[in-house]
Amino acid sequence: MSKLQDLIVSYYDENEDKAIFEKIVHEIQTCDKVWTAFSPVTKNHFVDYVQGRPTAFLFSEKEYCTMYCEHMKESGFEIGCAECSKENRLGMFADYHRSGFECVIVDNGKRYIFMELTELINIPDFKNEPEENRPMINPALVCSADRFFQCLAANAVSPDKELNMLVDTYYAKYIIPVVGEIKDNSATIPGLERSDGHKVVPFFTDVSEYRKFDPNGKFNMAMSDFTQIESLCNSGETVVVNPMGFNLTMTKKHVDAVRRAINSVPNNGKAERAVIFSPDRVPKALIDGLNVILDNTDGVMAGYVMGMRKNNESQYLVVIDCGENDSEKTTEIMNSVKEIAGNIETKEKVEYLPASSSIGQAAVANAEPFFRRYIVNMDEEE
Repeated sequence: MSKLQDLIVSYYDENEDKAIFEKIVHEIQTCDKVWTAFSPVTKNHFVDYVQGRPTAFLFSEKEYCTMYCEHMKESGFEIGCAECSKENRLGMFADYHRSGFECVIVDNGKRYIFMELTELINIPDFKNEPEENRPMINPALVCSADRFFQCLAANAVSPDKELNMLVDTYYAKYIIPVVGEIKDNSATIPGLERSDGHKVVPFFTDVSEYRKFDPNGKFNMAMSDFTQIESLCNSGETVVVNPMGFNLTMTKKHVDAVRRAINSVPNNGKAERAVIFSPDRVPKALIDGLNVILDNTDGVMAGYVMGMRKNNESQYLVVIDCGENDSEKTTEIMNSVKEIAGNIETKEKVEYLPASSSIGQAAVANAEPFFRRYIVNMDEEE
């Protein structure tokens, strides 16, 4: 057992001791080697969604990583193990950020721990900086494109994954190589010849991807956006985004698909709605408080707590079964519970829904309640 795995086991055995968690973080940051799940399809770290959030998979032993790869192969995903030395650790975490990861699971398949990426690396906040001072990255597009092409190769792609990638393609900013200087808003972009002999125009989501194409700085870098991709494709050119990465090929047919995607989603430009999942753990204070409230509220038959990812924020979803009460009585019960439960202190936001609602029905379809009221018939036959 690795030192890191031993610390993870101790962390849970000691009721998630904060001091042990800090040792886990330090070990992840400084141990000689770790292994990350890597996709040969996208030539980037493998991404999956855990609790509705893009997550990377890190392992303290190569054996653990290999076991995970074999497990995922059963679902059609080809994954390899990439070794990362201590010297390259910070760069790997920065690469996680560039690729849109929010979380990391360490030693999946063993006693694992699920943590925020921000607990492993300090990520500067540039939102108040002028755009020209912000680093050139497109985590949303890299993440959605990586996920799409991974699933496409595994015959597991769904329309929402394609839609999100197309929308992110529209909103992204790009780096393009330029020969010489830009004059009168005109520049020469060097072509890239593919293995089939077809010449394409390369676009890049960030400097890391650009350097794979131009490692020696032969060309100048310029900024671009989707309108330039659209213009090139409409004139008969083929554009490839990250040709050494996920390799998204764009022709007129594809830019037309991007326009249709933009017109088919809400103004926030995302196809996902709220993602509901079974949380790994729920605060004891929330469960204890709700048990008392629901037990003392007439008309409540059962209560469920689920996790929900909404508007890029995690929260808890409390679904309450109000039995066969009509809508007016159900609303009265829900308002009463929410008002009293507002005094329960939790780190995450809590949202309340009746089980009779469409979202409530879907959320608890296969869930077990934390609270259930049992009606005992005390009448006895004479």
